[in-house]
Amino acid sequence: MDNPKHIALVVYYWPPSGGSGVQRWLFFANHFAKNGVKVTVFIPANPRVAETDNALVNIIDKNIDVVYVNGWEPLQNSKKTIGENIGRAKSFKSKLMRFVRANLFIPDARVFWAKAASKSVLKKHSKTPFDVLITSGPPHSMHLVGLKIKSVYDVHWIADFRDPWVGFFQNKSLPMAKGAKCKHKQLQERVLKTADRIVVTAPSLAKEFEKHAKAVSVLTNGFERILTKTSNHNALVYAGSLKAQQNPKLLWESISELTQENDDFASQFSLEMYGKVAESVKEEVHRLGIDNCVKFLGYQSKVQLDTRLPNAKALLLLGIDMPDTHNIIHGKLFEYMAANRPVLGIGPKPSDMESLFAAHQLGVYCSFKEKEKIKSTLLHWFTGTDTPFQSKEIESYQREAIAQKYLTFILENA
Repeated sequence: MDNPKHIALVVYYWPPSGGSGVQRWLFFANHFAKNGVKVTVFIPANPRVAETDNALVNIIDKNIDVVYVNGWEPLQNSKKTIGENIGRAKSFKSKLMRFVRANLFIPDARVFWAKAASKSVLKKHSKTPFDVLITSGPPHSMHLVGLKIKSVYDVHWIADFRDPWVGFFQNKSLPMAKGAKCKHKQLQERVLKTADRIVVTAPSLAKEFEKHAKAVSVLTNGFERILTKTSNHNALVYAGSLKAQQNPKLLWESISELTQENDDFASQFSLEMYGKVAESVKEEVHRLGIDNCVKFLGYQSKVQLDTRLPNAKALLLLGIDMPDTHNIIHGKLFEYMAANRPVLGIGPKPSDMESLFAAHQLGVYCSFKEKEKIKSTLLHWFTGTDTPFQSKEIESYQREAIAQKYLTFILENA
């Protein structure tokens, strides 16, 4: 590249942080760097994250410049589990902390770190100017960095939304007062109107944002090719955290009934859950007496999951069991595409995920209320004759292809 562009990227999740939130920008940034773009990433020096995956550090492109920013966060050194049990506070202290979180830390508890990040980005830009600023949320306080930089310099700013903001299901699970809700809307509106481009991961969210933004593009999450199938494990596999708002109660009931009604199913079925799981989910499984076939195996690294997923009998995808979550496409769906195994999806209907199932023949998609469909699918997959499975036309979701699209309009508009 004769005149290499310089991209500043502000993200909260970066290796050794684990989980799906880190992978989008790790792989995109790698692709940019390999194509001659100068990439500077601003990340927290001491982030509060749910999991770590040290193996991801080894795949960061050596040409990426990483700037570690010190900044204060509430509960920064807390060992309390993040996220899975949100909305479950029982004690007065827990309820008070949730109220404070919902109404004083807007848009989220990383807002103070974002202020420190803004100063760091401004200082870096004054010495080594960059052509494009990209902020990615959640946490959506990252976009406040974009607002600050844009108020000082007319740099091309892209606000990347991996999930909704005002309609984010985690916000709906918090005791948010009317004033706090208005503040969220005002901040989102400012970001949408100020950024030169908004990038989202789901078509429905793009339609919502198009009313307010200068330009909106849909660039989904994606996948890399992973190992092919090497063995035959007769298990349904779920990979990723499982929050209280995703608890598929009718799935647990279906498993309980099938194990009692069908001896073949009882002897052949097992569900392996990899990732942190909300206590309400574990309690439901225990109450129904299916602990013997639903196994909670804890967090696994990406390398481990890349080996396990293609060797599953089938894969389980769970959406959010709340209204207005149709505009979320979970990143793990694309990892499942790479594994080339049939997927049982349970989520909102209609939704962008349901559309992907239909377009690419990914498996069976049900609503949280379709118990008979869930039950019949499990029975067929785990007692019937195993039939060859092949998804359709998924190549466009490879991360390299998506990153190239991203890079193309960056270079065109910067």
